[in-house]
Amino acid sequence: MSKIPLDDESLEKIRTSFNKLTESRGEPDPELDQYYVTKETSLQRALLVDPEFYNDKRIVFFGDMDLVSFNIGMLSKTRDLAVLDIDKRIPKIVFKMKFDYKICSIRYVNQDIRTRMIAVLKNQFDYIFAEPSMTEEGLELALSRAIQCAKKDSDTRIFISFDIDEEKMNIVDSLTDKMNLDLIEIKQDFNKYEYPTPFNKKTSNMYIFKVKPGSKETITDHYLGPLFYRECNSFPQQYLCKCGELHKVGTGGDFTSLEILHEKGCPSCNYDEKFLYNSSIKIE
Repeated sequence: MSKIPLDDESLEKIRTSFNKLTESRGEPDPELDQYYVTKETSLQRALLVDPEFYNDKRIVFFGDMDLVSFNIGMLSKTRDLAVLDIDKRIPKIVFKMKFDYKICSIRYVNQDIRTRMIAVLKNQFDYIFAEPSMTEEGLELALSRAIQCAKKDSDTRIFISFDIDEEKMNIVDSLTDKMNLDLIEIKQDFNKYEYPTPFNKKTSNMYIFKVKPGSKETITDHYLGPLFYRECNSFPQQYLCKCGELHKVGTGGDFTSLEILHEKGCPSCNYDEKFLYNSSIKIE
């Protein structure tokens, strides 16, 4: 990590502005698996890269209620700071960053990462920051979308803030291999949270990946399954058929697995292709 390239007075001004900006944020939304990192963690995430290297670069955030984009915008002169989010508070916050704090390169994109990545965001970014839901599904989806957004012919980095049950730590290695990424560093307990995570912890790790020319996502199209912690850990789960019929999938449900539902098809209309997970947040 680089040293903070600012004098104490300038750094204190950034911290004061950060605190003021958080007044527009309010409390974290547990429905979106939000916990909020401390202001120092937000700054330290921004300093994972020497701010000079951000100059004239394109950076994307998959959700940014931790306001890392603000710190990067105050520390450097980026070409593009794109914040992808579905939290309805983010547009107002981004507006404040642009006009109150003169971060001219910042923009908001109303993009749910469960939907197919739009073409104009693909193969564009030098740095990608994400804090996915702390589920296997969340990690795979975030890495897939990050690869889609990443430049493949440059020294692109993906920064993933993530924690998971110890017995499932092998999924990080498995996804790294499947997607042909280089996991170049794990910073243990890097992220400090103001609120406990689903694992009743107040820290998580920072995983730093390097994208290679042969890196490839595993989820290319819309993601139709459970994603958030509350969804992935509730059984049985409901899937919607195109005819409108809901099917409970899992132990004690109408079908014991999604594979069996596809094999047998919907009892009402015999449809056996894509079933939509009945999330409380609809795919647009």
